[in-house]
Amino acid sequence: MSFTNRWKVILGITYGVTAYACTSPKSAIDNAATYISEQATESRLIAEDISSTTSEPETADKADEIMGLQDNIIESTSDIRTELHGVEDTTPWWGRFLQQGAISLTVLGVVIFLWQTGLGMFIKKFFWSLGLFIPDRAMRSAKIDIKTMDKEHPLSVNEGCAVRRSSDPAYEYARKKLKQEKST
Repeated sequence: MSFTNRWKVILGITYGVTAYACTSPKSAIDNAATYISEQATESRLIAEDISSTTSEPETADKADEIMGLQDNIIESTSDIRTELHGVEDTTPWWGRFLQQGAISLTVLGVVIFLWQTGLGMFIKKFFWSLGLFIPDRAMRSAKIDIKTMDKEHPLSVNEGCAVRRSSDPAYEYARKKLKQEKST
């Protein structure tokens, strides 16, 4: 999978999680009730304008009837919004599972992105330069190296090498490999 395709997948998952997390059935009902109430108010004003400007009694009666119906709609939407306070949003177990899985995949995608682009090492070096999150093995090795280079300290180079060999298994294997290459 190419880099741009990976990036598209990561962005798509992020967008999906965000869209899923931001929509609430309760807020959707509230928004719909508000919209209906606004539309009913607008149409009631139009009917009121028709009723007051028309010279035909039949049209005025129809406009008054429309105003009454719109008043009923406005009252019903107000009741819906009032009753909505007693409603609680719930998500089924599989919905929460999918949401948490998508969030996990997004975090994993960001970590892989940082690792693949080399930004992760840059971030680690930045924190290390501030003296934060330095691995214990590196701190022990640095302390031993400083003691080895100190003329007043009795630690020899062989002792420093022994401490480094015991604290870092990768160093020990690298030393053995170099020693074998040298002997052949």
